[in-house]
Amino acid sequence: MHDKKHLLVLALAACTGSAVAATNPTDARTNAMGGAAVAAGDYLSAGFHNPALAALDPDSAFGVVFPYLGAEVRDPDKLMDDLDDISDAYDNNDLTAAQQAMRNAQGDQAHLDAGVGAAVGIPTGSISATLFTSGIIEGAVLPDIKDSDITTPSINPSSTATIVAVGVGELGVALASNVEIAGQRIAVGVSPKLQRITTYNYGVSVDSYDTDDWDDSRYREEDNGFNIDVGAVWQTGPYRVGLAGKNLISNDVDTVTSSTTGHSFTYEVGPQFTLGSAFVSDFVTIAGDIDLNKSKGFKGTLNIDDDTQFFRIGAEFDAFGHAQLRTGYRADMKDNVEDAFTLGLGLSPFGVVNVDIAASIIDSNSYGGSAQLAFTF
Repeated sequence: MHDKKHLLVLALAACTGSAVAATNPTDARTNAMGGAAVAAGDYLSAGFHNPALAALDPDSAFGVVFPYLGAEVRDPDKLMDDLDDISDAYDNNDLTAAQQAMRNAQGDQAHLDAGVGAAVGIPTGSISATLFTSGIIEGAVLPDIKDSDITTPSINPSSTATIVAVGVGELGVALASNVEIAGQRIAVGVSPKLQRITTYNYGVSVDSYDTDDWDDSRYREEDNGFNIDVGAVWQTGPYRVGLAGKNLISNDVDTVTSSTTGHSFTYEVGPQFTLGSAFVSDFVTIAGDIDLNKSKGFKGTLNIDDDTQFFRIGAEFDAFGHAQLRTGYRADMKDNVEDAFTLGLGLSPFGVVNVDIAASIIDSNSYGGSAQLAFTF
């Protein structure tokens, strides 16, 4: 039997590579620090978190991130295993086992995210620029288990399972400069970007559940457009306060309506504002971010519970620029995403090659990881 959970993760990750670019997970340094980056990020991550970061270190060297890769699986109730069990039970004509597996799956959800991206940073004393491209896909597996299939199992069940997903691709440039206001240094930035949003809505009867065809063109809709991010960072000594506004132009993208389930969804892209603060020194960085409003995500005929509003904290300990140890914590104030502890390691031999890895510790059946390779010249 195929491990469909891992196959779907690989499919999600592969799909992002076809996008031109988006949200979470992003670069490995940030993931290791719980996602806190609005004030603590560097110029190479400006396009992903806050365009003003591009100007914070005008004396930095030309740099390249190529690539970052990340994925996160959240399946706390083992829904994917239960759906496999339902399909196997029907294959074996075991209605009693199917009844129990459907009872286990009823009301559960699984979520899978993956991302890939790259950036080129060109810091200067006037206007700094960071070119970036990223692709992120966010997916949910949603069962629609009917009570009648549990109380009176049938060889032709009416219960279904849906895979709904969105791929967001971005290609843009973060432009930033430093200004002085009342004797205070403030970096301000803007990121104009092209966006490609692709939605997927794949529905199937639970007795024939399979993930092989979820991204077929029959279940896909695409929308291309323009969007913009803005940001600012105030810095005095080692202290920073940052504010970032992402996706200032709202856009709602509909999925196809499933011919199997009748379900349809709308993915809502809208402004997301995040406030961050940080203490940044040669040997330690401590950071915290808080989302000022919620991110809406999908709405549709099935409840997805994917509204989020995060609080993030993180720390980095630097051994003379050669190695970095990182840790962090992430919590969703809407309680739709499980809390996560994060950790990671960075290696920077000779100050030219930078290798970063990160992991998310959520629960025994939910986990995440990312890796990144960067060069500075």
